Amino acid sequence: MRTPTYLYFTLEEYRQRLNGLRARMQRMGVDVTLIHTPENLYYISGYQSPGYYWYQTLAIPLEGDPVLIPPPHEEGLVEAYTWVEDYRLYRDSRDWIDTTRDVLVNLGMSSKRIGVENDSWFLTSGDYLKLKAAMPDARFVDCSGLVEQGRITKSPQEIEYMRQAAGAAEAGMRAGLEAAQVGVSEAEVAAEIHRAQFVAGSEYTGLPTFITSGLRSMLVHATWSQKKLEAGEVVFFEVPGCINRYHAAMTRAKFLGDPSDLALRAIETNTDALRLAKEAIKPGVPARQAFEVARDRIDSGNVGYKQGRRVAYSIGIAFPPGWDEGHIMSINENEERSFQPGMTFHLITTMRIPGLGAIGCSDTVLVTNDGCETLTAGIAPGLFV
Repeated sequence: MRTPTYLYFTLEEYRQRLNGLRARMQRMGVDVTLIHTPENLYYISGYQSPGYYWYQTLAIPLEGDPVLIPPPHEEGLVEAYTWVEDYRLYRDSRDWIDTTRDVLVNLGMSSKRIGVENDSWFLTSGDYLKLKAAMPDARFVDCSGLVEQGRITKSPQEIEYMRQAAGAAEAGMRAGLEAAQVGVSEAEVAAEIHRAQFVAGSEYTGLPTFITSGLRSMLVHATWSQKKLEAGEVVFFEVPGCINRYHAAMTRAKFLGDPSDLALRAIETNTDALRLAKEAIKPGVPARQAFEVARDRIDSGNVGYKQGRRVAYSIGIAFPPGWDEGHIMSINENEERSFQPGMTFHLITTMRIPGLGAIGCSDTVLVTNDGCETLTAGIAPGLFV
């Protein structure tokens, strides 16, 4: 291992991550694993780039040095970000699958068991089929989730970055709540949120900030528009922060004017559900139990909304197009895995109510040794006016 220009974790922590992955590879009987997912590549090697629209992979053999294959125009990022010493740059005029095959052959993997991330969005079916055809004597094994098994619990340094990300999210949220006034556009509110986020240290996030108002807030994952805020409507905010690719996010809502009885009942329902879910999150408790208490409170709220989806997803490392780790673990009705210290979740009890809009309520939480800590605790849940 070498020390890159920008080292966000100790080399010892990277060594532990690599050794953990290799132990899981050995249990699967895999001789080498190809990592194509940007978050996994970053977790293991430190390498990062928004240029993953080009092919990139990291070949990790059971023994010997890993080999990085970065995009042709991003050689400078290798020295900047990763401890990996051996890299093979493919040129624009060369097929990247040919380069990958040559690396695998050089590693002695022509007839070995090669692990690939079948679930990765960044290994296309065309590239996978071409690589298989180029190595007819090798056996390809699905290693989806193998790296993620190490990512599910966070180290102290990862948690520290998430605390900082939570601070950036809170800064953006405060600015948004203050800026949201009658006659101001959603875009103007977004500008204030982003300024505060960035001043607080946030990088670009895996998803954009979501700001919608009135009935537009019924649109899940809609972003800001030129719409002017009007009296008597709700404004919905979902604001992330990102530090060294580690994310935290939170959701709140503001009512412009005197809230209706329905709005007040709705915020009472989902803030209570959020509290109950946090109280249920303890080491050793099956995740479904936190889902059940939140769902039951929401469904009994008599506000015209039923909880029909997960109430949380794992959160941590992210690159666009997402900020969640829900594929690693989500808190839903059939999740039997238990909470463990170091797990982090975006816990969401937001409700979208016909005729009213989105009553937002969510926090990023950390499973501790004896319960649950709210990382985005600087702005208490509630309906702001």
